Amino acid sequence: MAVAYLSAEIGLWSDLHTYSGGLGVLAGDHVKSAADAGIDLVAVSLFYRQGYGRQHLDGSGNQSETYPEMDPAEHLSDTGVELALPLDGSTLHSRIWLAEVRGVGGHVVPVYFLDTRHPDNAPEHAALGNRLYGGDDATRLRQEFLLGVGGIRTLKLLGHSPIRGIHLNEGHCTFAALEMLAQGWSRDELSRSCLFTTHTPVPSGHDRFAWSDVASVLDGLLPADAQELTGDDETCSMSHLGIALA
Repeated sequence: MAVAYLSAEIGLWSDLHTYSGGLGVLAGDHVKSAADAGIDLVAVSLFYRQGYGRQHLDGSGNQSETYPEMDPAEHLSDTGVELALPLDGSTLHSRIWLAEVRGVGGHVVPVYFLDTRHPDNAPEHAALGNRLYGGDDATRLRQEFLLGVGGIRTLKLLGHSPIRGIHLNEGHCTFAALEMLAQGWSRDELSRSCLFTTHTPVPSGHDRFAWSDVASVLDGLLPADAQELTGDDETCSMSHLGIALA
């Protein structure tokens, strides 16, 4: 059984710019180190068609950004498997792409990327895969629903089930823990088998969403004691919830 590794960004190589900086590079190093060490790890992230932006400086030192579109077929392998999640009264469809990271001894760690640019998606759902850390709270919440809940369901779809444990790299993927509870793990099993790490110890790096919005998107997955777990009855701190469950 493998350990599931979830992260909003994983930097595997420079031209696959689905990462912004330190967190993504660290996540990529986690994956590459697991491959080198022969650790049974399987990773999930999102595929962002426009990445995090390309920075440019003109002759006067002024910075601008462009967002060139990436075609996943140029970088990844199509698994031929699609994920469908109930969302906003309809269905969110995602294609699943694969990168295989091979270690020095030949051990392979699969990394799956969820791509929402699907012809059956509503425009607002297709746009969830446009940019890393882009959009408003509604967009971010739905991206994190796809990453967490969708990530765990993706692994089950692809035969990586049961899993031995989960590593939540930042609060963006906390909803994965709730999906594990829904799939039958007890709170005690989750606490023993879930690792939460944070890379960004400043408030701006930790998402908060209104509880009503979270409950609406999760549609029954939110524990009754969630507000007690986070110590906040107004907003859901994804990091506080992840720490409380791990």
